[in-house]
Amino acid sequence: MNDGNRMHITLYTVIGRTERVKETLIGKFAMMTKEVSAPSPADGGESFVIRLADSSEVAVTVSGGREFINRHISSMYGFFVGVKCRNKELHSSVLAQIRAFNCVAGISFGTTGNESRTNYILSVLFDTAKDINGLILTPDMCLFTGEGKMVLSPDGISNFDEYVPIGNSDYLGGAAEESPSDAARRERSAAVLKEKGIPYIPHLRSAVAESEAKLRTPEEIARRLLAMFGVCVYCEILGSGMAHKDTKEYLDRINNILGGGLDDSLSPEEKAYLAIEKPDQRSIAKFGWRYECCHVLMWALGMIELGYPDRLCDVRAMGGIIWGQESLNGFLEGAKPRSGKDVLDAADLVLRYDWACVDARLKKKGSPAGLNREVVVEWHYAMNWLIGAGGNAGWDDVRTDT
Repeated sequence: MNDGNRMHITLYTVIGRTERVKETLIGKFAMMTKEVSAPSPADGGESFVIRLADSSEVAVTVSGGREFINRHISSMYGFFVGVKCRNKELHSSVLAQIRAFNCVAGISFGTTGNESRTNYILSVLFDTAKDINGLILTPDMCLFTGEGKMVLSPDGISNFDEYVPIGNSDYLGGAAEESPSDAARRERSAAVLKEKGIPYIPHLRSAVAESEAKLRTPEEIARRLLAMFGVCVYCEILGSGMAHKDTKEYLDRINNILGGGLDDSLSPEEKAYLAIEKPDQRSIAKFGWRYECCHVLMWALGMIELGYPDRLCDVRAMGGIIWGQESLNGFLEGAKPRSGKDVLDAADLVLRYDWACVDARLKKKGSPAGLNREVVVEWHYAMNWLIGAGGNAGWDDVRTDT
């Protein structure tokens, strides 16, 4: 947008490396730069200022944090999904592109009385986008390539007859043609949302089409559940003030159930976390919240009911089931895995719960119908892993775009 005498430009990429974006921007401005300020942390990235030779400043915030990206992309998707575009295939491809973005750079600069400087800055930004396969969103909400070709405008105009999304194919899920069963699933979710009075976007696509879904096997789910539950208990005990060495007992019990396979069942992030003798409270909270993911996985195995995400899950009930196990096989014998249809239905509904929570936050309102935002986010994360969203992404790489 254009705020007074400042112009605000947003650069979107799918490279997932905030350092690369920063390096490219600084490099492109180098010939006209007096200095670059010391960076400060910001939303999974950093903020800094490029001071040009004429003493004007270009303020930059490059962000790659999951929560920030999810909120930002949700808002952008919500805007462009409502654009009336005659070319339906192009429109669908642009929406798939928006869902694939994983790094955002917000750039602002003064525009007072120097048109040539403004044009110079804009040319550098477009050149940067071209170098990193990014797209530029201008103040009038038009989306451009680095070459200056308009991808889509609010009026549904594009310089393309066909648009191919940029990025790793793993992150371009949802571009497949929606089948009648996908559309029916969306309608069933809409009926639930309407009954509960929860806002929704009628045409918001699922994380993956049914034809693209890669549902996890019961053994995959059980191993992930048991390992994650052990980490959650570890977080809870450590957070209570118990010494690091005294928490090993609970992980050992999980390891025994897994037949010595705990290490192979942990994600890389979980392994790194467990290796820290004195983790900070933020890390403890992050992994502690995964009890909610455990709840979803236990539901997928048919051991508990999912319920409604307006309150914390019953950890004691889960523990009563898990701590009574002697082996992975015994655990699986007690499972009654949900059907693929049930899992896809639940994942679709939770996606829409999350969109409603993000929308409410952006509008500075409370979450609708009693939804607990933190619980919904964790459910969404686990559901996307269950259905193989993001090209069957590994646990640490799951995304929860809405």
